[in-house]
Amino acid sequence: MNKDMLLLSFSLLSWGWLSQTWMAAAGLLLAIAVSQYSARRWHINSRQSSRWSDLSALLVILLLVNVYILQPTDQAIFVLLKWLPVVFAPTLFAQLIRNNQQLPLTALIYSFRKQQAERSGENDFKLPYTALYNRKSGVIRLLREIDFILPYTGLTVLSAGAANVQTPAYFIISAILFTGILWSVRPKQSALPIWLLSTGLVIVVSYFGYHGLKQLNSFVEAKSIDWLSNWRADPFKSHTSIGDIGELKLSDRIEFRLKADGPLLLHQTSYDLYFGQEWTASKRLFTAENPVIQSGNSKLKSLYIMQEFNRETVLALPDGTVKITGLGNAYLQYTELGAVKANRLPGFASYQVFYTGKRTDASGKYDLQIPNQHLDWLQQFSSELKLAGQRPEVIAEQIKTYFQQHFFYSLYLGTETDTDLALKDFMLRRKAGHCEYFAIATVLLLRQAGIPARLANGYAVDEYDSRQDLYIVRRRHAHAWAIAYINGEWQAVDSTPGQWLAIETEHAGIWQPLTDWWSKWVFYFRQWQLQHTQQQNAGIVLLAGLLLSIYLAWHIFFAKRKLKRNVRHAKTAAPKSVYQGMDSEFYLIEQRLQHTAQARRHNETIQHWIKRLQLPLLNQLYKLHYQLRFDPMGLSIEQRQQLQQQVRTWVTDFQNSSVKH
Repeated sequence: MNKDMLLLSFSLLSWGWLSQTWMAAAGLLLAIAVSQYSARRWHINSRQSSRWSDLSALLVILLLVNVYILQPTDQAIFVLLKWLPVVFAPTLFAQLIRNNQQLPLTALIYSFRKQQAERSGENDFKLPYTALYNRKSGVIRLLREIDFILPYTGLTVLSAGAANVQTPAYFIISAILFTGILWSVRPKQSALPIWLLSTGLVIVVSYFGYHGLKQLNSFVEAKSIDWLSNWRADPFKSHTSIGDIGELKLSDRIEFRLKADGPLLLHQTSYDLYFGQEWTASKRLFTAENPVIQSGNSKLKSLYIMQEFNRETVLALPDGTVKITGLGNAYLQYTELGAVKANRLPGFASYQVFYTGKRTDASGKYDLQIPNQHLDWLQQFSSELKLAGQRPEVIAEQIKTYFQQHFFYSLYLGTETDTDLALKDFMLRRKAGHCEYFAIATVLLLRQAGIPARLANGYAVDEYDSRQDLYIVRRRHAHAWAIAYINGEWQAVDSTPGQWLAIETEHAGIWQPLTDWWSKWVFYFRQWQLQHTQQQNAGIVLLAGLLLSIYLAWHIFFAKRKLKRNVRHAKTAAPKSVYQGMDSEFYLIEQRLQHTAQARRHNETIQHWIKRLQLPLLNQLYKLHYQLRFDPMGLSIEQRQQLQQQVRTWVTDFQNSSVKH
């Protein structure tokens, strides 16, 4: 096995490991091994090679149909990148089983096929070509075929990157493979130390450049809280609805369903910094490491969530989520304040969440911050509730009880447009509002009492469907509550009066029964589709493999028959030139001078050879010979006759002079 095949094999192994596509990688490696160690080769002409390349194009189309129509995903480009080695496998094998181990340019460049169609015949020497000019030797090289192994290796390395492995493994593998590829095609006359130095410099700059950008991103994320107090990108900031005019109406649409032991709160985001009208997360950098760690004596609970996805999503999860299974190849990222973002999600998933029900991360410097504009009413209510000197858990319960006994839930937001005045009006006069009023007021009262507190957003799980034995979570179940740091853990303090869910239900739209019926049958279909996806995919792969095998066997069979016919008639048929001009009469001159002092030297071009001999007649003949060899139009009939006549004259004169001597 040559070095190119070693690079290819290593790249496929890396792709199988990083992308977890071991079966596909093993199948490709086995097919490559068979093609390399088998002594049999087939005469596959340019048109047949083009059909194999067309099969790769067809696989691309089928893959795009799958990720955009059959199984939609917002990570379609990553799916396409992941399966590049399989997509281009037919093009690679079109080269590996050919008798000359090369791939015609017509297989890759469609415009060359049109040029070929305009020419007569189907022989390889009629193929279109790309001309490469070597300035040093002055020789024009006509490139009609290429070696596709190294480009395919590069595609495989690129495909392995779609796995987005958050370790140095991919960088190390790609650096080794691309160094090997560049080593294979490096100019032979280049100085080895300079080549090694420049390649090493590129690798070092790439590595530190990547980590430098990552550190810069972390720095900007950490400092932007001071630079951009008006930043508007969830899940790092939540706009309060306080002060808005009109009635808050949320959609009846079902967001997801879940199987749980009872009602609970599902957390999406937490906010610790208040800017007057907006709550912002001071720690908003997403990382691949889950900050929640299961302690040795804690028992894990679990629930199942069935949810449809169409974009990157911040998941709604119970507190203390340790592990999530069933999201396929989804990539999860976490913040220190408890947000969990998922991308590369399937269209629909039934995933299991394992959680402790507790959050034990430490409080921060912003968790006791109190806006000056609210100190007056905060001091008033703290005195009224006699919060000073009491234990934190007692204070939290007193605040919760006070709101639930003396305040009311309302969807009407009032007419006050200033957030601070609207909150004061809620506390001092109206004593009615939606969940965000209660949550923000509770957070500020807890902080006034010296208890670290944050604003939390998510969903309240309470609507149970006995027919499906599932809890249903709608958009109108979106909820806000306070969380307080008490006895070393964050505890929910939901002070919104309990009737808020009943009031939301009363305001449901008249079309809810119809939309619920449709949503239920879509949910059943998605469940059925999920259960049969693996079997369906296996059937599709098996069918595609069978059709591919039949297609390849058909073309190999006819290529084999054609090869046999060529062998059978080889005794009677005149041999054909593989390349244009190989039957040039000029080669007779080279043969005559082969064993003389005027013979052409090893690696000496014809142009340099004739220039060294300084024979005027040969200078004219070699130009006709070059035109015959390298000009696509060849020689005219008159020019070919001229070449033949002058060569015969030269040979006759050479023989006569040899006899005389």
